[in-house]
Amino acid sequence: MNPNARKNIVYSLILFAVVLLVYAWRTREERSANRNLEPHQPGKVAFFGNALDAEYRVTYLDEDNRVFKPSIDSMINAFSLIISISEPTSEINRLNFRDTLLSPSSVLLDVFGEANRVFDLYGGAIDPTMKPIEDVWTFSRAGARLQDSLDIRLVLPLVGLKKIAVTDTLVRKSFSGIFLDFSKSAKGYLMDMMAEFLEERGIENYLIQIGGENLAKGKNERDELWKIGVYYLADSLGARADGIVALQNKAISTAGDFQQTYTEDSVRLSYTLDPRTGLPVRHGLLGVTVVGPDAKTADALSDALMVLGWREAMKLDSSRSDLAMLFIYNERSGKLKQYVSPELTDFLSFPVK
Repeated sequence: MNPNARKNIVYSLILFAVVLLVYAWRTREERSANRNLEPHQPGKVAFFGNALDAEYRVTYLDEDNRVFKPSIDSMINAFSLIISISEPTSEINRLNFRDTLLSPSSVLLDVFGEANRVFDLYGGAIDPTMKPIEDVWTFSRAGARLQDSLDIRLVLPLVGLKKIAVTDTLVRKSFSGIFLDFSKSAKGYLMDMMAEFLEERGIENYLIQIGGENLAKGKNERDELWKIGVYYLADSLGARADGIVALQNKAISTAGDFQQTYTEDSVRLSYTLDPRTGLPVRHGLLGVTVVGPDAKTADALSDALMVLGWREAMKLDSSRSDLAMLFIYNERSGKLKQYVSPELTDFLSFPVK
């Protein structure tokens, strides 16, 4: 056998091996994708996966049974490479570790724009730069403790969204050490993007879920409103019960846990820090569920209210017709109370006292 013929055989074998590897990889990916598809039902599509360190689930009605999971996953991956602190090379991490980011993407600019809008709207109660504060506090049933008796005033200079300058071509931090983390609002932002994707393809009935966040439009396969599980206060002693809320073209988000608290001066308090002061909140709001017009609004507001408190929550509920809420709180007596927006009661599976 001449050398050229031998080379051709070797090259053919290598090419064949590469083809086999590619085929095996694609088959594995397809099997993995199929494992994340729920059982087939004509006119209904449902699948799940991972998004922003949480499980996502998408369910929608489609006469053609089109499966948009590959496109949704690509959207999630692209968004994570911009906004997730779990991705070492994400845009946000490049900014965190270098203090300056050139040519920010349009998505990152939009996220900054939304963060600044929410920051202004709620007086700085939700701030994506508050990680330095979170790093020096610990919570337990025994109370809140500042690590090593640190003076919180030493940490506050590293907190503040307005200490970051944003233009179309440059993002720059005023101080080295400021750390950005949009995880408290990114899920809502991503869910609205996913909803827009589905609606552009003619999907009118869907439910999108990421972790504990939910966004619903239209009705389910039984021609009923989409239903979401929610915790509520069963009695004044603090017993928790499972209920259901029906969503009518709304998003729902929950923050806080009224069973994870500590007591100080006869008031039960949540494990919540105020980014404006660097200190634990003192108002007695323990958990809040917000129903809003879109996922960004519900997601951001539920976190903001945990800082602002139950009195501000009541004021906001009475002043905005596009919101509804359920929250658990207490005052000096320590007796737990539950507030439910009047317009929400018809959508709940449990009675409201």
